[in-house]
Amino acid sequence: MNDKMTRREALKGLIYAGMGLAVGSQVLHGASPEARAAGLPEPAPWKEAPEGSKIDSRTWDKMGETLGMLGLGCMRLPTLSGGGGGYGRRQPLDQNAVNAMVDYAIAHGVNYFDTAPAYGESEVVTGKALSRHPRSSYKIATKISNMNGRATLEAGKQMFETSLKNLQVDYVDFLLLHNLQNLSGYNSRFRDNGLFDWLLEQKKKGRIKHLGFSFHGSNDELPKLVELYDWDFVQIQLNYVDWKEMSAGWGGSSGTTSSEYLYNYLVGKGIPVLVMEPVKGGALASVSEGIAGVMKERHPDLTPAANALTFVGSLPGVMVTLSGMSNMDQLKENVSLFTDFKPFDDKEHAFMLTVADLYKSKGQIPCTACAYCMPCPAGVNIPGNFKVFNSASDALLATDTSKKDVVAKRKAFLKLYKEQEEGTRADACISCNACLPKCPQHISIPQHMQRIRDLAAKI
Repeated sequence: MNDKMTRREALKGLIYAGMGLAVGSQVLHGASPEARAAGLPEPAPWKEAPEGSKIDSRTWDKMGETLGMLGLGCMRLPTLSGGGGGYGRRQPLDQNAVNAMVDYAIAHGVNYFDTAPAYGESEVVTGKALSRHPRSSYKIATKISNMNGRATLEAGKQMFETSLKNLQVDYVDFLLLHNLQNLSGYNSRFRDNGLFDWLLEQKKKGRIKHLGFSFHGSNDELPKLVELYDWDFVQIQLNYVDWKEMSAGWGGSSGTTSSEYLYNYLVGKGIPVLVMEPVKGGALASVSEGIAGVMKERHPDLTPAANALTFVGSLPGVMVTLSGMSNMDQLKENVSLFTDFKPFDDKEHAFMLTVADLYKSKGQIPCTACAYCMPCPAGVNIPGNFKVFNSASDALLATDTSKKDVVAKRKAFLKLYKEQEEGTRADACISCNACLPKCPQHISIPQHMQRIRDLAAKI
């Protein structure tokens, strides 16, 4: 793939070459075939940031803040069971592991920490970890997560006061109206009950330094919300796969959404952009071997996750790139990436959009494992089933099922599917639709569960 190739030509060439061929050499993978067959880890292409070094930062005159380019998203913190990830936040968190991550982050210049009442124990555990450091060394962002029938004034007030208590602070640096999708949702949750006016009073008192919202709607809904107030910042989902168009159904059936539009609109209004899901809940860190090989050939010093984060961090209007890190290794890699950060130029930006075409051609379900859909009334592990499907989606949707690699992937899918605990697999879905209004990605969950169940039965 040279710089003169168009995205269409590049995509065509890669498909003709065969996705498996992109990872067949030692040059691309580093480890020997014997080591790979034995399941040994490959040598990391990155080196840990030197002790005493700091990540790059940007100063935002609108708020009078200097913020590290990387922020620690506290939704997927490590659990006592040793896991992490989206639905791991429902499990008890590992306070000692979180303390160590916070210590390392602050020591290397990370000063933005994002949490929410909706993230289970996150506020409490994050507050304990941060309170061990000088208040001036970190910025706390939390949210008013008054969804699911909790949209009264008193409930909103109590949520804010509880957040301050959990975080062990007397003010919040960044407060977000959580998960706004449209004007009617804002009115019912914040305007009609008087909660937004109360939040403005708290801002005047200094208990809220900066006020913004996280957006999960369509292109045509964002301007309506932006015009309501002189927002200090807005948080959007942005990654290279969603740049041109997000998954069907995002923001409701009446409109389309793209990270590109949302980003350009906010930058045009002079509003700093806070980015969530730069790696789509980890999905872009565990892409297929073929896609990983394509990126490695172009950027041998970057992992798939680093490619995704660099795409976002290279955009000048991005205030902070949030990464929901679940362990120290992820934190160290991301800190290393944002120390002496090397942004992508226009050619590299275009290359990543070609990678996005490859990713979408695999038919991935756009689940970010946020687990807002959980718990399922029928006991289905929704994010777990989607992860199993995505691990082999290209083979599951292939028209020619006789190819050796397709057969192998389909068998691997079936093995992973059956390894899930009985009663949590897709075949337990009763299509009650309780999950549908909870999914910020607007995924047709019951429909996908039926497809996964049918594919498993067919194989």
